[in-house]
Amino acid sequence: MHLLLVDGSGYIFRAFHALPPLSRKSDGLPVGCVQGFCNMLYKLTQDMDGDEPPTHMAVIFDAKGKTFRDDIYPEYKAQRPPAPEELVPQFPLTRSATRAFSIPSIEMEGWEADDIMATYACMARDAGMKVTIASSDKDLMQLVEPDGSIRLLDTIPRPGQPPLRWIGPDEVFTKFGVTPDKVIDVQALCGDSVDNVPGVPGIGVKTAAELINTYGDLETLLERATEIKQNARREKLIANAELARVSKRLVTLERQVPVEIDLDGLVRQPMSPSALFPFLKAMEFATITKRLATLLEANPDDFAPDPELAANRDNPVPGAPQKSTTLSVAKAKLAANVVPGSGPARFAAEEHARVKAVPVDYHAYEIVTTPDRLEAWIAKIVDKGHFAVDTETTSLDPQVADIVGICLSTEMGTGCYIPVGHALPGDLLGGGGLVEGQLPIGFVLEALKRVLQDPAILKIGQNAKYDTEVFARYGISMAPIDDTMLISYALDGPRYNGLDVLADHWLNHKTITFGELAGTGKAQKTFDQLEIAAAARYAAEDADITLRLWHVLKPRLAAENATTVYETLERPLSPVLARMEARGITVDRQILARLSGDFAQRAAALEAEAHEMAGQSFNLGSPKQLGEILFDKMGLEGGTKTKTGAWSTGADVLEDLALKGIPLARTIVDWRQLTKLKGTYTDALPTYINARTGRVHTSYQQASVLTGRLSSNEPNLQNIPVRTEDGRKIRTAFIAPPGKVLISADYSQIELRVLAHIADIQALKDAFEEGLDIHAMTASEMFNVPVEGMPSDVRRRAKAINFGIIYGISAFGLANQLGIERSVAGDYIKTYFERFPGIKDYMDAQKMRVKADGFVTTIFGRKIQFPNANSGNPSERSFVERASINAPIQGSAADIIRRAMIRMEPELAKAGVDAQMLLQVHDELIFEVPEGTQDQAIPVIKRVMEKAAEPAVMLSVPIQVDAHAAKNWDEAH
Repeated sequence: MHLLLVDGSGYIFRAFHALPPLSRKSDGLPVGCVQGFCNMLYKLTQDMDGDEPPTHMAVIFDAKGKTFRDDIYPEYKAQRPPAPEELVPQFPLTRSATRAFSIPSIEMEGWEADDIMATYACMARDAGMKVTIASSDKDLMQLVEPDGSIRLLDTIPRPGQPPLRWIGPDEVFTKFGVTPDKVIDVQALCGDSVDNVPGVPGIGVKTAAELINTYGDLETLLERATEIKQNARREKLIANAELARVSKRLVTLERQVPVEIDLDGLVRQPMSPSALFPFLKAMEFATITKRLATLLEANPDDFAPDPELAANRDNPVPGAPQKSTTLSVAKAKLAANVVPGSGPARFAAEEHARVKAVPVDYHAYEIVTTPDRLEAWIAKIVDKGHFAVDTETTSLDPQVADIVGICLSTEMGTGCYIPVGHALPGDLLGGGGLVEGQLPIGFVLEALKRVLQDPAILKIGQNAKYDTEVFARYGISMAPIDDTMLISYALDGPRYNGLDVLADHWLNHKTITFGELAGTGKAQKTFDQLEIAAAARYAAEDADITLRLWHVLKPRLAAENATTVYETLERPLSPVLARMEARGITVDRQILARLSGDFAQRAAALEAEAHEMAGQSFNLGSPKQLGEILFDKMGLEGGTKTKTGAWSTGADVLEDLALKGIPLARTIVDWRQLTKLKGTYTDALPTYINARTGRVHTSYQQASVLTGRLSSNEPNLQNIPVRTEDGRKIRTAFIAPPGKVLISADYSQIELRVLAHIADIQALKDAFEEGLDIHAMTASEMFNVPVEGMPSDVRRRAKAINFGIIYGISAFGLANQLGIERSVAGDYIKTYFERFPGIKDYMDAQKMRVKADGFVTTIFGRKIQFPNANSGNPSERSFVERASINAPIQGSAADIIRRAMIRMEPELAKAGVDAQMLLQVHDELIFEVPEGTQDQAIPVIKRVMEKAAEPAVMLSVPIQVDAHAAKNWDEAH
C-alpha cells in the first residue's frame, strides 16, 4: 500500500505565484490560483499512476489562526504579511477543488499542515505502507527514512532536471550536510528567516552540519561548546544556547497530532463526474473540463454548475471580494458596466470602442470664473465618484512650480479650466499683476480640497506624481489616485507614456501640444503668460483625454493579467517617490567647489600631456581632430570611419587602443572622465540647490525603463561612478545636516542572487546560503584554485564573468574587459557553463521564450516586451536575445527594491523609528535619521529590504543587505 500526501498550502502558493492572475469571466472572481491548483493536482495523480500507484491519498492544508508554536515563541512567523487580497477568496475554493477530485481535504485548527503530514506519514510507515509527500519544503526532510519508506517528491520544474525529483537520504545530505535524523539539529542552529526561527546568529547550514557531525547532536554540542577552538563560533553558541533549544522545538514536527480521519478514511477514490464537473463548470475552467471529460468518458453538459459556487450577483460566492464601502464610486460604477457573461477582454474592447465614439468638442469645455460654477463642478465630482485632474503651472520642477490653473473632467467629452494665476504682461521693473476675472487661488484650493482628499473619490491623473507634489506644497494630500501613465507602463512598458502619444495611439486624436500653444525655444512662454481662452482649450483637453484613456486602459489590466503589477508595484510606489523627491538631500557647496578646482587642474595637466604626446596642440573635445591625430598622423590600426567620413573615437575605440598600450588613448580616456565629472556634477550640482529648502531634489522617472528600474534626472544622481576614487569624492559632498546622519542600505549582489533562484543554480545557492565570497567561489570552481590565499586578479576575472554572464557578455566583450585574448575569454565562458550548466539552460530557455512570446517576465509577473524579437535584422535579434536573458534578472531585482520602498515607511513608523527615505540609486536606499538613532533604524531597514520579495515569491537564496551610517554618503556606503 502506498500513501500520497500533498502539501496543499505549498501547492496554493506555488500556483498563485507561478501563474498570471485570472478572473472568472462572469463576475471577476479571482480564480487563477484555483485553476493552477487543479492542473497541478490532476498532473500529480497522472504522474503517480505508474508502477506503484497510491492506494491512499489526502491533501493537507494549513488552518487559520495560531498554533502551539506561537506559545513557544510569539515571534514565530510574525513578520509574514497578510495574504494578497486576490488570493484570500481562493483559499476555500482550493478545498472545494480537492473534494471535487474525490480526495480528502484535511486541516486542523491549532496544527500546521506539516505536523498533520508528519503524523499520517508515521502512522502509514508503522502500518507497513510506503509514503510519498508531494512537497519540496525543507522542513519535511526530517521525515525521510533511510529505507525509502518515506520520501519527498519535488514536482517543481527545474532546468535540466526531470519533472519529478525524488528526495531521499542522499538528497537530504546534499541539502543539509547531514543524514535526515540530524536535520532538526542543523535547522535549530541555522534557524529559518522565512518562518522567523531565530537559530544561532551567524551560523549557516554548512557550519551547523560540521558541528552536528562532529558532536553528534545539538544538546551534546551545547554542553561541550566551551571546547570549540574558534572564538567567534564558541561565543555565539554559548550566548545563544537557549535560542537554539527554542528553535529545535519550533522546527521539530509533531508526529502525534490527534487526527480525526484514520488511514482507512484516506483510501483513494476514483474521480466522480458528478462531483468534478459541477465544480469545474462553476469555476468556468473550459480547458481542464474538456481534458477530464475525455479521460472520464463523460459529457460535462449533463451536469449543472455547482449553485453554491457559480457566479451570482445577488448571492456571491463565500469569500469572494465584496465591494468595500471605502472603494471609490468610480470603481463600483465601472464594475457595474460589465455585461454578465462577458469576459475582461471583451469588456476592454467594448470600452475602447465606446470611448473612441465620443468626439472631442473644444466648445464643450468651460472656463470656471465664479464660485457658483466651481461648486457645480464639485457637485458633479461627488455625484460621479471619480474625476480627472491636472495642474497647469509655471515650471516642470514641482518644488518651485506655482499653480496657474486647474483642469477637471467628470465624463468624456466635458472638461473645465479654473484659471487662478494668469499674469498681465510685465515691464522692465516687474510683473503687471494678475488678469482680472480669475478666482483667488486660496478659495479654489480650499473648495477642491474636499474632493482631492476624499478617500471615497478617485482622482485620475496622467503622471499624477507631479500633481501630487504640487498640491502637497499647498497643503493638500491628494489620494486615492489612478495614473494613466503607470497603467500604460504596467501594460505596455515604456513605449507609450506621454499624453500626446497615448491619445494618438489609443484614441486616434492629435492633442494640442504645449509647443503649439506656448511656442518653442527661447521665445517659449510660461503657462502664466498665456491668454486664458487658449490655455483653457489645452488644459481642459488634457483632463478630458486623461479620463478617456483611463476608460480605455484600466479594463485592460484585468484582461491582460497586469492588475497585480499595477496595484502592488506601480500605483503604491508613486506617492512614495513624491515624498522622497520633496525631501531632497543636502549637498556641500564648498566640497564641490574644491573638487571642481582639483578636476580642472588635473584636466589641464592631462591636456598638456596629450599635446606633448601628439606633438601638436589640438582640441581634446573634438572627435574630428582626435581621429586625425590617432589614425592619420600616428597611423594606428583598428580605426573605423562613421557615415560622415570622420574617424570614430568613441569610448570603446579609445579603451581598445589604451589596452593595446597607446599612452595617448589612455590620457584622452582619463581627460574625458575628469571633464565629465566636473561638468555633470561638481559644476552643475550647486545650480540644483533649491532656494526654499537648501537641498537638491532629483526627479524619479517611474515609467521610462524597460525592466522596471527607476531613472533619475534634474539632476541624475544614479550615474555617479562608485568604482572610481573621483566618483567617490563626489559622494562625500552629499551630507547629513547638523544633528543627523545618513544611512546607506545596499543589496549585496542582488542580481546574482536572483539568477541563482531563477536558473536554480545549486552551487550559487549554496554559496549564498553559507555567506561565501561568491566571486572567490566561482574562481575556485572555474580555475581549480583554493579560496584561501587566492590572487586578486583571479577573483577579478571571476567577478567579471559572473556579472558579464548576466548581461549576455560575448567572448569579445569579456576579452576587452579583462585585457585578454578573445580565444582565452571564450574558453572562460565555456568553462563557466560547464561548471554551472543551469545558467546555459536558463539562457537558452529565455531566448526561445522571447522568440515565441515577444516578451519575458520578472518573478513578480511584470512583462518586459520585445516587439522586435523576430526581427529580420541579425544584430537586432542578437540584442533582443541578450536583453531577454538579463531583463528578468534586472527587472526582478528592480521589483524587489520597489516592494521594499513601498513597505518601508509604514514599517519604520510602526517601529517608532524617525527615518526619512531620501534616495534610491539602483540597489541602494539612502536615509536620513537623527544622530544616535541609527542603531534602531538599521535593523528595521535591513529587515524590510531583505524580506521585500515575500510572500509573493519565496526566494531560494537569502537576500543580504549591507547598511552603514555616516555623516556623508561615501562613508555610509
